[in-house]
Amino acid sequence: MKGGNGVELAPGASWVFWQRLEIDAEVPVGIRIPNHGATVGSLGDVAFGSQLLLCCGPDGVLDYFSVRGDVSAPTGSRGKEIGGTGSWSVSLLPARRFTIAQALPDLMVQMQLAYTQDIRATPAASGNGSVLQKAFIWNTALAQQYFEGRIRPVLELLGTTVVDAADSADQRTVVELAAGMWTAPFPDDNPLSPLSVGMGWKWPVVHHLDSELTAVLIVEWSFGV
Repeated sequence: MKGGNGVELAPGASWVFWQRLEIDAEVPVGIRIPNHGATVGSLGDVAFGSQLLLCCGPDGVLDYFSVRGDVSAPTGSRGKEIGGTGSWSVSLLPARRFTIAQALPDLMVQMQLAYTQDIRATPAASGNGSVLQKAFIWNTALAQQYFEGRIRPVLELLGTTVVDAADSADQRTVVELAAGMWTAPFPDDNPLSPLSVGMGWKWPVVHHLDSELTAVLIVEWSFGV
């Protein structure tokens, strides 16, 4: 976040149907802590998403191939610099599992190729009209599962190419590196077995978007229906 720091709490829910269709909803609440001035908070941009598994299998070129759509409604506060712009995106998500050594778990390689665009325009820095920011996203994630899937380290290379922005200086390619881990700490016969925890960090490699360093903590509870 430019000129300060920010914290976001984003409770959400996901539903999976027929082991192919996933529906997501998320209601974020943000807190902005500027370097100078009072701390402010606001509802962020409420997000909805869906992902559809199209194909594949271990005998094909890909293990998985999904398409995904996301919409973040501009429900936040632009005045407080907590959302308020909104966006939509469409993604292709191919994935392939590789055996790198018999003694090691398979390596899952997943890519995201996406296009994203703002919903509300931002006044151009030049003062001539407004601009809908547009960007292409190209991410690659590497993951392995240990101890029957209870520990899953993840390494990601995150690329964003901004092709249209309110400030022409922001029209560039940003490359970031992220590392994290998912863990399911409780055995299947424990009442807390549906609990899993994810944590991760992200660093800029070439330029940066809004933050020099981003940390994420995710707590997830799975319900069987």
